Amino acid sequence: MKSNKWLILILLIFCRCANDKMTIKENAFNLSISPGACFPEVSDKYVYPIVPGMIEWQQIKSTDEAYKLCQLPDSVLKSISTPGLIDALIHAPMFTDFYNLSDASSALKWFGHYEQFNCAKELFQRKDAGDALVTYFKLVCFDCVSPPFGYYGDFERIIGLQCLFAKKEILDKMGHEKKKEAVSELLANYEQYSENWDSIVVMLHIMYEDEYDPLVKYFKENEDKYQHIIKEGNLFLSDPIDLFVLFAKSFINEKN
Repeated sequence: MKSNKWLILILLIFCRCANDKMTIKENAFNLSISPGACFPEVSDKYVYPIVPGMIEWQQIKSTDEAYKLCQLPDSVLKSISTPGLIDALIHAPMFTDFYNLSDASSALKWFGHYEQFNCAKELFQRKDAGDALVTYFKLVCFDCVSPPFGYYGDFERIIGLQCLFAKKEILDKMGHEKKKEAVSELLANYEQYSENWDSIVVMLHIMYEDEYDPLVKYFKENEDKYQHIIKEGNLFLSDPIDLFVLFAKSFINEKN
C-alpha cells in the first residue's frame, strides 16, 4: 500500500514538472512557454538595446527617432528565425500604444503600423511566415493579459499579433488547414474574452480569403451591408456576431 502511495506521489511530481514548461515543435519550429508567461520563448530572441525607461530613450526628440531605434540591424534581420521576427515585432518599444492612442477602431489600421518596422517587412517575405505565426499564436496565453487584470500593453500586443493573420502577405503563405488552425485559435480566444471583436474580423478575413463558400455567398448577398468588415475591418454592434461565430465553427469542422 505504501509503495502505491509513493508511486502516486512520484507521478504527481513528474506531471507538475512536465507542465512547468510546454514545448511545441511543428514545421521545424521549436517554441516553449513558461508558466505565467504571456508569450512563447524563441531561441534567438532579439533584445532591443534601448527601451523606455532608459536615459537614452528619454533623450529621444521625435517619433521618427524612436522608430529608428525599433529597427533590427541588417545582420540580425536576415539571420533571425521567422518566429524570432514575430517576437521582435510585437516586443518592439513602439509597437504598443498605437491601438490605444491612435483610436485605431479598425483591425486593418494595424497594416500601416506594421510598415514602420523592418522586422515586419522581412516577415512578410518569409515563405514560412504563415506556419510560424500559427505556431507562435498557439502558445500565447490569453489568461495573463485579459482585462481588467492584465497589463494593457501585453493585451495590445496580442491584438496586433492576431491582426497579422488578416495581412494578405501572410494569408498567401498559409494552406487551407493552417487557416483552419488559425481560425480555431482565434475563436478560442474570442470565446474566452468576447470583447475582443478584432478576432471576429480577422476570422472573417481568413475565411473570406480562403473562399469559404457559405461565408462568401452570404457577404456577396449582403455586400452593401458588410463593406465595413471586409474593406475597412470594422465590426458594429448591429452585426450578427453569433452568425459569424457559427460560420467559424463550420469552417473549422468542414471536411475536405
